Amino acid sequence: MKHLSLDELLTLTGHSVVLMPSDASARQLRDRIAALRGEHDQAFLETVTVMPLAQWLAELWDSSLPTAQVLRPIQLLAIARGIIENSEYFPDNCLNSLAIVRQFVDAFQLHAAYQLGSAREDYLFSPEYQAFYHWREAMQQALDDLNALSSEQLPAALCSALAAGELALPDNLVIAESVTISPAAAAFIERCAGQLPCSRLQLAGPAATPQLFALPQRQQECEQAAAWAAEQLAGGASNVALLLPDMQAYRRPLERALRRQLYPQSLFAGDAAEGSAEPWVFEGSESLYAYPLIRAAWDLISLGERPGELEQLSRVLRSCFVAGWPQLRAERARFDRHCREKLAVQTRLADVLRLAHYYGDADTVAVLASVAQHLQSLPARQLPSAWVRSFDQLLLAAGWPNADDDDAVVADCRRGFSQAMDVFRALDRQLGEIGHDEALSWLQHILTTKRFSVSRDWPSPLRIMSYDDAVGLEFDAVWLMGLDDAALPRRAEPSPFLPQHLQQAAAVEACEAGLCLQRDRQLLDRLLTAAPQLCCSFAEEGDNGAPRTRCTLLAELMALPDGQPLAVAPAYQLAGDCRLPARDEVRAVAPERRSALRGGSGLFKEYAQSPFLAFVKYRLNLQEFPRPAEGLDHRLQGILVHDSLESVWRKLGDKRALDALDSARLEELVSLCVDEALQGSELNAARFGDSLLTLEKARVVALLCRWLEDKEKARIQDFEVEALESELHTELMGIPLRLRLDRIDRIGDKRLVIDYKTGSIDGKMLNSDQLTEPQLPIYALAASEQQPIDGVMLAQLKSPDELKIHMRSNWANSVLTKRAHGSDVDSPQKWQDELKAWDSALRDMASGILAGNIAHDYSLNMERSFSSYLLPLLRDTGPSEEGL
Repeated sequence: MKHLSLDELLTLTGHSVVLMPSDASARQLRDRIAALRGEHDQAFLETVTVMPLAQWLAELWDSSLPTAQVLRPIQLLAIARGIIENSEYFPDNCLNSLAIVRQFVDAFQLHAAYQLGSAREDYLFSPEYQAFYHWREAMQQALDDLNALSSEQLPAALCSALAAGELALPDNLVIAESVTISPAAAAFIERCAGQLPCSRLQLAGPAATPQLFALPQRQQECEQAAAWAAEQLAGGASNVALLLPDMQAYRRPLERALRRQLYPQSLFAGDAAEGSAEPWVFEGSESLYAYPLIRAAWDLISLGERPGELEQLSRVLRSCFVAGWPQLRAERARFDRHCREKLAVQTRLADVLRLAHYYGDADTVAVLASVAQHLQSLPARQLPSAWVRSFDQLLLAAGWPNADDDDAVVADCRRGFSQAMDVFRALDRQLGEIGHDEALSWLQHILTTKRFSVSRDWPSPLRIMSYDDAVGLEFDAVWLMGLDDAALPRRAEPSPFLPQHLQQAAAVEACEAGLCLQRDRQLLDRLLTAAPQLCCSFAEEGDNGAPRTRCTLLAELMALPDGQPLAVAPAYQLAGDCRLPARDEVRAVAPERRSALRGGSGLFKEYAQSPFLAFVKYRLNLQEFPRPAEGLDHRLQGILVHDSLESVWRKLGDKRALDALDSARLEELVSLCVDEALQGSELNAARFGDSLLTLEKARVVALLCRWLEDKEKARIQDFEVEALESELHTELMGIPLRLRLDRIDRIGDKRLVIDYKTGSIDGKMLNSDQLTEPQLPIYALAASEQQPIDGVMLAQLKSPDELKIHMRSNWANSVLTKRAHGSDVDSPQKWQDELKAWDSALRDMASGILAGNIAHDYSLNMERSFSSYLLPLLRDTGPSEEGL
């Protein structure tokens, strides 16, 4: 085949078709030809057509007035799914048939593209081969019945049309060297070569000699590439590329680095970024489903009458893309909180509407009511095109997209969504009438696989794309990132449905390591000729800490000089005079407002862990957003344990009654008490289901029986339960306190206060210097003014194997037999000293609360929900602070 340069291409007469590897490379070549010939030379431009190979084959077929239709990939999947799921070769234990269908369709296309054999004896050596042989025959029969074919079968069909004289061929056929041609397409082009001149187009220049940068980690690699890109754009380059081996792994750290180096105004509030736009674009990295407007549409149309995720209903309710936003956003947020507190993780739309009626929030959830009314009118089964109409009506009822159509992003997303619906609508013949769930499954596949990007009115000087997408393109400068030993060569991934020996004989690219090496060597060779200025880089340490080395293919192609790391300086500097106070404080609580403080012992407990969190929760009244838990959350489980123990001791009353029960009778009593607690609790079968509540009842019964047998029966002294769930109202330095104690025991003339904990306890929780359980000390101090309290006890009921007691009193170190320690509080003098220490610690807390102390020690509160937002509040408290 003759080789042509671009200049020689321009001298060809007649109509010429130039084949390129992608749409992007075809557009670039068209622009290049226009620049060389002049935009006004329309006569010449009309004689040269530049397009991808697949597009030319499709247009040739359409021009021959064919009777057979070339099906889209989604249509092939639809046909194949029906064949596979109804086949005897389909495994009974398969959880996801679509994954098998995709692999089969890929194998079906490979079989046609590489013209693999179809002899039955080649497919007898494994169940997968046998399944493919039968499925392929059924698939081909289905295509014949539909008078259709796949895209990879198109070259063979074109050969027949060419022999029949039905194709209108161009005067010249020119194929770029970077185009990869399958054996089936190569056979058709060889047939064409007998009727018209065919040439190879040489566009690539000589390979550049790049510098190689070895950076410690990926973040540093991204910083270097961003700094280099900033230098190139500052120097006037308008066509720069960053090429990545894995778009998903690199996108976030690279985008952060680019914003710091190229678009810092986007990091600041206000109008700093107005009138400007980011000078880069990530090409081919996102699906249509990645855009919030489309995800909001999916949340709406995927709602059903069966139980679904509460989080999905919450997203719909709070979405800015449905009717009622922003007018009702505050009311919807408040109602969303009710839903999270009262409903299960898996809940029905009807339950949400019923809860709204109970709280008088019917107007708040009007959009959900409209959706529910529309869902009731849906038929059980209908054609995909009918489902599209139903989904359109549902979105209209919900007010989607609730945005100005003049917004370019909204218009683009709506156009992309309409195109996705058109693809789904085209499946009528392949799918027939389907149910709602199946319709959603196909539509989700379309939305998540459709590559989409918002159109721009300006060219982006910096393009970021994968290695494969850059083949055939030319740039002013290129940085090849991630060129380590894991990126290239890529591993072999042969099709599991095609016999290995057939794949090897046909040289299917991904079937074995040697062919993968040859393919990736050719890929890298093409990328190294994509620009006159080239840099390569890799991170010496992977994300999991594993060491990385440079790509071995680089050493095969050329010896690269090590690059000198660029000085990565910030693209902006901030200056300001910031004076930090000696202490973190806010306005003190006025004496007349102290009685308005709420929280009780919870305020002191929160303050002991973090004064700042106590301030935001109890003075600013900011609460953590409820997070629905799968199953029962710890709060509900703790309430059930407390209520069950209260019922047990109301029936028993003292230790003698407990000792009189054997294990069987005790279990019967506990089971009865747990049933009573369940009836009066938030744990109901409608929310959690009978099975889960049965399991929880069994767990609590086992836990309480073990506690009563191992701890309560084993107590040294007889006791009588004096009070259960008793309340005490008091105040400390003007702060009102409302306490509720689980239990008070009378042991002779002694009174012991007991507090149950379903989490872990530590004796240090009652130490005055690190008091994090202030409820018992507050009660001991307050109640002692009327009737002395002789001791307090924390009781841990976490699980049957994690039962624990910690006690402090004026007469013993525990209610169980225990070896004495010198630090135990077990005498009248030690008890009085403990009360004084508690009183001092609590008064210090009260003083801090009233004075407005909001200090926060992040190192002690790393697991708190708010803590991740407190890093900006940290400051160095060492000697260097004086220089700030």
